[in-house]
Amino acid sequence: MRRAQRGAAVVTALLIVALATTLVATMFAQQQAATRSVEAHRLRAQGEAMQGIVVERARLLLRDSSRTASVDHLRQRWAQPLPPTRVAALLGPQAARLAGFADSGQAMTIGSRVLDAQARFNLATLIAPAEAGRPASVRASGVALYQRLLTSLSLNSSLASVTAAYVLKSLSGTGGGGQPLPLARMADLLAIPGYTPDAVRALMPYAVILPVPTSVNLNTAGAQVLAAAIPGLTVSQAGALVADRERAHFRDVGDLSIRLKAIAPGLPEPQGLLLETRSQYFLVEGELRNERARLRLEALVRRDGIGEAVRTQVVWSADPATQELE
Repeated sequence: MRRAQRGAAVVTALLIVALATTLVATMFAQQQAATRSVEAHRLRAQGEAMQGIVVERARLLLRDSSRTASVDHLRQRWAQPLPPTRVAALLGPQAARLAGFADSGQAMTIGSRVLDAQARFNLATLIAPAEAGRPASVRASGVALYQRLLTSLSLNSSLASVTAAYVLKSLSGTGGGGQPLPLARMADLLAIPGYTPDAVRALMPYAVILPVPTSVNLNTAGAQVLAAAIPGLTVSQAGALVADRERAHFRDVGDLSIRLKAIAPGLPEPQGLLLETRSQYFLVEGELRNERARLRLEALVRRDGIGEAVRTQVVWSADPATQELE
């Protein structure tokens, strides 16, 4: 009898220990979750503050560049990335406190860069806008350029015509009554039959969606985009053009004709190319990072005018996206 009582007592004690362990583990997990939630909220608030600072820095660099140069190229100050820098060192102790980084400014870093959006093919250029009483229509040269780009990326070239038709149909639509919504971001391409997430990811370094049609900037585009923009030019020849551009940037499109004669002597004289040497739209990217997570920042800036008349504006600013580190 006593032996049975002792056995029951041992079992009871073990159950109590197990229950206590479970309760402690649950409380610890809840505390960790609450701590992470607070940290994520604080990081997001700090990200919003830093996004404004990063964008304003980019706008200042773009205005300064436009006051001193009539072309845009990759050796200008705006094109030089800001390497990861401690927030406290970048802002200074007082400004860091005002921006809410009093405790974390020393451990947190921010890096950013400005990218020429017109280094990529703008899908809005698939359409010729309405003008002088003529309605908007598909731009044949834009479709042909996009077909070449898709082919060079081993993607379905027929997507060019499908995309142009979609964009044209969406221009006057609001998404109601079967009318497609206008494209705003590259991810919106998934609404068009034939696009897959893998295809969109492959396109992102080479294509962009801007509010209005634009040309490709000769001084900032990579070999893949230049080869698509210049009929008959191979990616290898476009690479040679990019290498030559490192020696001296293009002053204008006429400068391209001269250099093409040396790089691709058999190429016909280019006519009506969707190319220029000055840009209007720029992507601003940043990353705010601490020991636990990183926050990605992104915005699109438009610049107009030249000299003292230059002005910039933020077209859109994406909500900061948080990613926990392993």
